[in-house]
Amino acid sequence: MKYRAITSENFYFIEMKKACKFLLKNKDIENIREEFWERDILDVTSPSNFQKKYSTISRRLKTLSENLRGQLIENDSQTGKVINLYSILCSERIVLEFMDEVIKEKYETFEYYIYQKDFNIFMNSKVEQSDIIANWTEITRKKIIVKLKNFLLESGYLVKIEENQYKISRPIILPEIIEEMKKGENKQLVKAMLY
Repeated sequence: MKYRAITSENFYFIEMKKACKFLLKNKDIENIREEFWERDILDVTSPSNFQKKYSTISRRLKTLSENLRGQLIENDSQTGKVINLYSILCSERIVLEFMDEVIKEKYETFEYYIYQKDFNIFMNSKVEQSDIIANWTEITRKKIIVKLKNFLLESGYLVKIEENQYKISRPIILPEIIEEMKKGENKQLVKAMLY
């Protein structure tokens, strides 16, 4: 999985839920892109907005089994948001590595708080490890830190305490969801989610 600058991506939980619901009811669709556009499944404001959302959501949908798609729409919103984060972790290396290298490590050492400096240290270490990230502008790296915070706040893995201070939270994940997530090639990813 390659690093990607995810500066224009959002959590898109509502859109993922609508997409999963539509695909589970309409399994024989030949041109998903066309159907999503014609039926405005992604709640877009323009063709360029559709392109951006569709690109992100179609990438995430590919990571979810039919069972996980069903679980995303049938369970409570917290469970759905965890499944949505799983789809992000499957396709976004920078988010996965933050979960594994910062959240998981802090939790294992009984440090339950994350500060702005932790995000900065993580990003600086990635700059040293990857030429791709080293070539991103400072503005891009700052935007990605904002996205990391947003994804983890929306999925329930972080709770904002005050400006630049967050508490690590451990969402409850149903055993059947964990087992379904483990079925793919993403067992290491599931470990990062469960810390």
